[in-house]
Amino acid sequence: MDVAQFYETQALTYLEDRDRSRVGAEVVQSWARSLPFGTPVVEIACGGGYPITKVLVDSGLAVWAIDTSPTLLRQFRLRFPTIPTQCASALDSDHFGRTFEAVISIGLVSFLREDEQLAFIHRVSEILEPRGHFLFTAPVETGIWQDVTTGLDCWSLGRIAYTRALERNGLRLIRTHVDEGENNYYEAEKIGGMSL
Repeated sequence: MDVAQFYETQALTYLEDRDRSRVGAEVVQSWARSLPFGTPVVEIACGGGYPITKVLVDSGLAVWAIDTSPTLLRQFRLRFPTIPTQCASALDSDHFGRTFEAVISIGLVSFLREDEQLAFIHRVSEILEPRGHFLFTAPVETGIWQDVTTGLDCWSLGRIAYTRALERNGLRLIRTHVDEGENNYYEAEKIGGMSL
């Protein structure tokens, strides 16, 4: 079973657990509030929308959302009926055929294999406007482990490799954050005026 299949088959259980959790909300809120009001942002792997999408909306950002799970997206649409959504994987999505001033992806990257992670960072650089902002979660350590929630294998390239991958794609790492659940966040910016 891959991560998309897991979240589809376990969607309602996942929703119940995630809806009760505020883990990561403060980090995302700080990032979102650093962006100008109305900034167009695409959330990749939005799940049911709580708490991350709610934080983005409450911070005044214009949100688009993508997830692979039809069940999670149905719940998302009930909660946020005005937000454009797309049922697609991070690598297969056309990202609404547009670019964005910000991209956020929480809880996705580690479920992608190494080549998929690098392809994902490249794809983000393609849809991100110059001086656009990118926030994603991934460990700072390098390694492979089994996720306690899903039982699926996860991969981390580590801080040095993520920093280099960002740089190769015209992005620079601004800072990292750690939330109350000890999840690591990478905050990056696309270098202004660079076309890829």
